[in-house]
Amino acid sequence: MGGDHAPDVIVYGARQALARRRDLKLIFVGDSNRLKPLLEKAELSPANYKIVHTDQVVSMDEVPRAALQYKPRASVLLAAELLARDQGDVMLSAGNTGATILACSQKIERLPGVERSALAAVLPSMRQRPQDPGKTMMLDVGATLHCTSNQLVSFAIMGTHYFREVLGFTQPRVGLLNIGEEDTKGHQILVETNARLRRLGGIQFVGNVEGKDIMRGLAEVVVTEGYVGNIVLKSMEGLAENAIEMIRKIWQHSVFYKLGLLLLSPAIKRIKRRVDYTEYGGAPILGFKKLIFKAHGRSNEKAIGNAILVSASAVEHDLVGKISQAVEESLLPLTK
Repeated sequence: MGGDHAPDVIVYGARQALARRRDLKLIFVGDSNRLKPLLEKAELSPANYKIVHTDQVVSMDEVPRAALQYKPRASVLLAAELLARDQGDVMLSAGNTGATILACSQKIERLPGVERSALAAVLPSMRQRPQDPGKTMMLDVGATLHCTSNQLVSFAIMGTHYFREVLGFTQPRVGLLNIGEEDTKGHQILVETNARLRRLGGIQFVGNVEGKDIMRGLAEVVVTEGYVGNIVLKSMEGLAENAIEMIRKIWQHSVFYKLGLLLLSPAIKRIKRRVDYTEYGGAPILGFKKLIFKAHGRSNEKAIGNAILVSASAVEHDLVGKISQAVEESLLPLTK
């Protein structure tokens, strides 16, 4: 029920996912009076879904903690409960991000050794080498605003395994977002994290990276605290939207510009696909014993469909199990 265009886009996004994966079983948590007509209109087979009814929803502008306190049957809480009781394998929400993370924190245990969860975002990036994937994952982008060194190290481990298992790139490079490339740059937590990542086995740490390096493809996994990561992410989104709006205004300016843009239109379409967030599915919230994905609040049905498919892939690759094993081998011995 969460998101700017729910529940319509959720249902039609599910239809898109089921068109490609008919083996999926979906649980819609929300108001059955609104969901049933949509599901019938979308012609989804009852064999592929069931509804868990509730009429309580956390809106996008509510304060998460207060909303969850006064809405004990909020759809996001019930979905997290289903996951905690093993009645689902993965949870996807396009609703209030804070409420989603808080609901999962209340209902689902974190992995041993992981102190805080991380919300990750997958972004397009340049290919520095022919084998590069052209994608960069940044975490955290909003779940944990300020981090300790131990938390940042766990983010590096989790991001590495997400890239390997879900995005299919076996040797992701890890960079620590900082104000300079030198190992001594930044505040004490960043200096300490840099030193620990250099000693850590199982990841390919390339050192500090600056903001300009994120989309240059110098590292596939960029580690940062949630406060900084969220500002960087929103700035990138605004820049992409501005660029598209500038092209639209140029198009309207004169017939000569229109002719020029028509010649460039195949390249412009390719660029637009690269920066289109709907292509990348949902953002994982890593660190829990269960899989949680967060879709953009303004997601359309294509974005929801892709998010469902990415979520299913993460389950099939046993992402949680592999992250848990890596944390146990690499991080837990350092904290004892």
